[in-house]
Amino acid sequence: MSDNLYSPPQAPLLHTEVQEQRAFYVVSRGKFLTLFVLTFGLYQLFWAYQNWRQFKQATQQPMWPMARAFFAIFWTHALYREADAWIKQNGRSHGWRHAELATWFVLLAIASKVLDALVRKNIGAPLLDFINLALIPLQAVVTFEGQRGLNVAGGDPQGQSNARFTPINYVFIVIGVVLWLLVGVGLLVTP
Repeated sequence: MSDNLYSPPQAPLLHTEVQEQRAFYVVSRGKFLTLFVLTFGLYQLFWAYQNWRQFKQATQQPMWPMARAFFAIFWTHALYREADAWIKQNGRSHGWRHAELATWFVLLAIASKVLDALVRKNIGAPLLDFINLALIPLQAVVTFEGQRGLNVAGGDPQGQSNARFTPINYVFIVIGVVLWLLVGVGLLVTP
């Protein structure tokens, strides 16, 4: 306490550090794979949006993260390329083949869309439905391999800062489990 009656009151600051903005979305393996598979791959939209949104904030580059998320097959190569450059720029290393992973991401996404289109025209159902459902875990694993590079670029290789499930994650998990059960029953009952 100061003896000067006219000085402003002083209180100790509890937290004086400013957390640095991550340039890429960081997430743990378990959380990523769970949400990707249980949402039938829709988590990929959130994932792509979060990566581009954070990259935009960190670099101040003009872009539309939502458009890049919706058109991820055209932007995943660029996302991984930016992450690789960020890794090298910050003196880190990660032995990933980002172009190859992005290509696999694109090929699996296109294959899934083609299978969807065929099934909608009653071609190959229910066999193609089974194949398309089997592609979801494969897409999740391939996309997570790319996410590992994004985690390194974000400074959290294991994604531990985003490993816990939030209440909204649990809502999507419950909805996903119910939908997977309904899909399973529907496929088994189909003549």
